Amino acid sequence: MLVLCRIIFAAILAYQAVAIPLVTIADSQNLTSGALSVLRTYEKFGATVPHEIKLAARGNSGSVTVTPTQYDTEYLLPAQVGPPSTPKTYQLTLDTGSSSFVIYSSTTSQTLSETVTIGSIVVPSQTVQFSAPSGTFDPPDSDGSLGLAFSNPSNKVPAPPKTFFENAAPTLAQSLFTVNLKKGKPGTLTFGAIDTSQYSGTITYVSVNSANGFWEITSNGYAIGSSAFVSSSIDAVVDTGTTLLYLPTAVVKAYYAKVSGATYNSNQGGYVFPCTASLPSITLGVGAYRAVTPGSYVNYAPLDTSSTTCFGGIQADTGIGFSIFGDIFIKSQFLVFKGPAQPMLGFAAKPL
Repeated sequence: MLVLCRIIFAAILAYQAVAIPLVTIADSQNLTSGALSVLRTYEKFGATVPHEIKLAARGNSGSVTVTPTQYDTEYLLPAQVGPPSTPKTYQLTLDTGSSSFVIYSSTTSQTLSETVTIGSIVVPSQTVQFSAPSGTFDPPDSDGSLGLAFSNPSNKVPAPPKTFFENAAPTLAQSLFTVNLKKGKPGTLTFGAIDTSQYSGTITYVSVNSANGFWEITSNGYAIGSSAFVSSSIDAVVDTGTTLLYLPTAVVKAYYAKVSGATYNSNQGGYVFPCTASLPSITLGVGAYRAVTPGSYVNYAPLDTSSTTCFGGIQADTGIGFSIFGDIFIKSQFLVFKGPAQPMLGFAAKPL
C-alpha cells in the first residue's frame, strides 16, 4: 500500500509540476529552510520539483576565479565535470558569445549529460559536448568553453541543450551573473548575486536583443581621449570569448589618427603602432553611462621580441556584421548579465 501511495503521489506531482532543469543547492546558507526541506524531499523521491517550490527555495549564489592567459587573450575558470565522487577539473574559456558547453577531447566525439560544478553552483544534468579542438579557433591554453549566451533564441523545436546559466537560473538568488575581468590578473565570475564591493557608483542597465543568440546591445556613441562625445548608433555583442574590441571602421580610423606612428599593416592583419606610443582612452556610450577604457588597455601585445611594434587592441569590425565589445573593453568595466528571460546588461565603473 505504501509503495502504491508513493507511485500515485509521484504521478500527481509529475502532472502538476512545471518542467524546469533540476539544480542542486550546493551552498544553502541563505536559503529559506522550509522551502529547501521541501525541495530536498522531492529530490529524494525522484519527483519533478514544482515551479513554486524552486522559486521559494531560491537563494543560491557563488563565485569562481577567472584567470587570464598571456596578454589577456582569454580568461579561464575551473569547472568540475563528472560524478560528484570522482569529478575531473577542466580549465574552460569564459565565453558569453556562444551557447555551447564544450570540452576538447582527442579520443572521443560525443555529447553526454554530466554533473557540472562551477564554484558552489551544481547542475546535475548539463549537456556537455566532447569534441576535438578545431585548430586556430580553440585556444591552446583552454580545455574547452563555458558558453553563456542564449541557447534557443528562435524557439526551435526540439530545443537545443540549455546553457549552464539557463539550467542554474531557476534556483539562483537572482537570475543573473556578473563578470569582473581584470588586466593581467585574476578576476571573478559570480552567479546569483551582485557584489557591491566590485564596482563604484551605480549600475546602468540597457535592454538586450537576444534574437541572434547573443548579448547584443546598442551603444549610443563614442569619444576618443578628451575629445567631445560623438553620437552614433553602434550595434554590439558583448563577448568575453573575444579578445579585442571591434568597432566600426570610421571609429577605428578616428582612434588611430590620434596615435603617433599608427598604421594599418595588411601583413599583420590590423592596426599596429610603436610600443612606446601614447594611447588615448576610448569611451563608449551605454545609455546615460560613459564606459571608459584606458589607453594602456588598447596596447594588446608586442609583435617582436624587442617590443618595438605592438598590435592594437581596437580593430575594425569589417565583414563581421556587428561590433564586438571584447575583453579589451570588458576588463575595464563591471558587467551584470540579467536573464535569460527579459535579458538586460548592466554596466558600472570599477577600480582599475
